[in-house]
Amino acid sequence: MEFLVYKEGNAFIGVCLTFDIVEEGQDPIALMKSIEEAATLHLEIVIKENMSNNLLNRYAPEEYWKKYFEILEHIKKSNEDNSYFRRSSYQQTQAVAVA
Repeated sequence: MEFLVYKEGNAFIGVCLTFDIVEEGQDPIALMKSIEEAATLHLEIVIKENMSNNLLNRYAPEEYWKKYFEILEHIKKSNEDNSYFRRSSYQQTQAVAVA
């Protein structure tokens, strides 16, 4: 699952790009936890209730994906510029972008 948390105005927007779930909050860390929980619950319910696979294939609009990939590219470039900084193997498996 891919997630994005970014600041917009005075609030943060959290998006699960995989299931097109969007939340708003004031604390980016709490928002990330909340959006992850919402996505996990969505997945569990769809599987448990044997619901349509269409509920698992409803990606977020392109505007969010564009923002997500721009942030990932920025992170990648920052890591290359700072050779002393390396992500742990755990971080490399996470598909999370926070701006």
